[in-house]
Amino acid sequence: MLSYWLQPDNKKKEIMKKPLAFVDVETTGLNPALHEIIEISIIKVCPIHGTTNYTSKIKPIHIEYADKKALEINGYNPKDWRQAEDAEIVMLKVSEMLTGCILVGHNVRFDEEFIFETCFRYGIKRRYDRRTIDTVTLALEHLHNLESVSMDSIREYFGWMPGHRARIDVLQTYMLYKKLNRATACDRLLWRLQYFLRSFFSELLL
Repeated sequence: MLSYWLQPDNKKKEIMKKPLAFVDVETTGLNPALHEIIEISIIKVCPIHGTTNYTSKIKPIHIEYADKKALEINGYNPKDWRQAEDAEIVMLKVSEMLTGCILVGHNVRFDEEFIFETCFRYGIKRRYDRRTIDTVTLALEHLHNLESVSMDSIREYFGWMPGHRARIDVLQTYMLYKKLNRATACDRLLWRLQYFLRSFFSELLL
């Protein structure tokens, strides 16, 4: 994987002409070689064809290997996953949708490794660009006042709803990218003021 932020300026301009695919996966654990994707959501932004969305639950094959804490965080239960699709079917759709795209995510390496490993497991060729954009890097650049740039911390800072479901997380990653990509000093000052006011009035209501 080649980070967008390490590219020379001429390459960055070339990259921004390509379609971007904002991705988020929810998994049964942290190890792509052992654990599985159980939910995936994508927002594809194409300069020519506009924006398309895709979300799917995926049936885990080896739920016995799952990390119980991961399942709890991701809200997995067999009842809600009864209509989930097989991983191979989903990843064929994902591979087609991601063709030629640059992946964007919050800690995008995690998402990319799971997507790559799952595609490899089913003999599905990787079709997306090897270059990626990580919104963690953007957050580190613009949100200096935050002790952590985890998505949970960013949600609290901007007053967004809780996540850990693929559809919510990918939408918030998309929102974060749009917010930070062209952020100015005035924007950053306004965000701090808004956060202060939310915190102040929240304490008054306690």
